[in-house]
Amino acid sequence: MNAFYIAKRIFKQTIRDVRTLMLLLVAPLLILTLLYYIFTVSDNTNGVKVGLHDVPQSLVNELHGQDITTESFNNSQNIAHKIKEDNLTGFIYMENDQLEVTFANDNPTDRGVMSSANQQWLMNHNMNQMKENTESLKEALNHIKSQAANNPEMAQSLSGNEQNVGKPIGMNTHYLYGSDDATYFDMINPILIGFFVFFFTFLISGIGLLKERTSGTLERLLASPIKRSHIIYGYIMGYGMFSVIQTFVVVIYAIYVLNIAVEGSVWLVLATTILTALVALTFGILLSTFASSEFQMIQFIPLVIVPQVLFAGLIPVSSMNIGLQYLAHVMPLFYTGQAIQDVMIKGFGIQDIYIHLCILFGIFVLLLILNVLGMKRYRKV
Repeated sequence: MNAFYIAKRIFKQTIRDVRTLMLLLVAPLLILTLLYYIFTVSDNTNGVKVGLHDVPQSLVNELHGQDITTESFNNSQNIAHKIKEDNLTGFIYMENDQLEVTFANDNPTDRGVMSSANQQWLMNHNMNQMKENTESLKEALNHIKSQAANNPEMAQSLSGNEQNVGKPIGMNTHYLYGSDDATYFDMINPILIGFFVFFFTFLISGIGLLKERTSGTLERLLASPIKRSHIIYGYIMGYGMFSVIQTFVVVIYAIYVLNIAVEGSVWLVLATTILTALVALTFGILLSTFASSEFQMIQFIPLVIVPQVLFAGLIPVSSMNIGLQYLAHVMPLFYTGQAIQDVMIKGFGIQDIYIHLCILFGIFVLLLILNVLGMKRYRKV
């Protein structure tokens, strides 16, 4: 009977706790819905775009049959520039009966789709060529049998049939970024670096400020003549120092201990992750104002952190439907993932990723302002 009363009390408490109900009932549905729509459309090839120059029409038809977008070019010069500027998965051109294929190799999934289409066309083309050559040889043999043994026109006829014999096409493969050993995990390693920095900074800063509030430290600060903005700045600088240290440790360990390849500047990777940590810091402090315990702070994780992971680049955003692509652009980790991938995998410089960094800085400033305004809940001055 006592257990029944305890269960009854817990049930009533849970019913009154909107955050817990959201965590139990709404969060699983939200995440499941996101996963459904993401994976429903993520297996298409809409994100694969191939540049072409002087290739057989049958290859173009094969690529289109695989729902691969193609773009024709007047020449095959500066392939790296074409791939970068037009965001191509790869580039194909013909030279001396060889199919020259260059993969961007920044997305192993897209590379696999393009490679599969190329191999399928090459196999079909060479099989058809072999059939045509066999038919040509049969015609030559029949022609020989119909001629007299000493017919002077025989040699000329044989020469004409040899010229009609087609040559099989070979294929040479090149990679703009990385090598043929690149895997899906090589693509997501940079994203994981940004995610871990964001997640732990968010959690530590949020719970840290929450402890300050529940222990009464924040109330004593608010009772003093210190401005609200100075309180926020102080917390950000205090926790920010540890965030910077954490960022250095994570990045240096990933690069020099785990040997994760970095094509671009390590300092640019550090700058991006530090900016990500500052965004996470202000985000955690902001959400902590809406929680009254550590458990309630953790409840934000399924609603705030998990959706960001899905849009950070672990699943190509370009393969999602248009609504989810717009949603991805409001997620800070989307810009972190794009910037770190561009630096670590493609070797891009500051001139290539400055827009992502500017957006991250803008998000940081916005969250900083919201934190200052959020202090009005505790003091009006």
